[in-house]
Amino acid sequence: MIGIGRKITLTEKQRDVLSQIVTSRTHRLDHIDRAQIILLSSTLKPNVQISRELSISISTVKKWRKRWLKNEGRLLLVDEKEKGINYVRKILEILSDEQRSGAPCTFTAEQVCQIMSLACERPEDSEMPISHWSLNSLKNEIINRGIVETISRSRLAVFLKSRGYKTS
Repeated sequence: MIGIGRKITLTEKQRDVLSQIVTSRTHRLDHIDRAQIILLSSTLKPNVQISRELSISISTVKKWRKRWLKNEGRLLLVDEKEKGINYVRKILEILSDEQRSGAPCTFTAEQVCQIMSLACERPEDSEMPISHWSLNSLKNEIINRGIVETISRSRLAVFLKSRGYKTS
């Protein structure tokens, strides 16, 4: 049949966990969508029908069906060995995005911490003739202290807005 793809055969344990994920109020939405794709794929529904039911693209349905099938052997091993929350975590691992490539982080976590720490200091403590940091004055002080060689005002603003959690 056109558009069905390989059938996914689920164990009872897998079906139970996927059903729990789908009905959960605490799981991430992407995990819920992917669990729905797997459950519907196990019923031999065509990809196009699954994509319509879930309002997602056919390529997304194909991708997650393929990913589940690729991990079928691993899932069977996990099915035998794991139980409880550890089992759920293994299923969620498969339903999660793979690590993406990309440019390495520009700033280390230590540098970000030092930047945030400096931003919390009073400028007077650094013998600056101002009462509050501006982006320019903070940027200059960060560079003068040797925390980083260079940083743009926009990157500094991102750190300050996000409270320093982003290091890329």
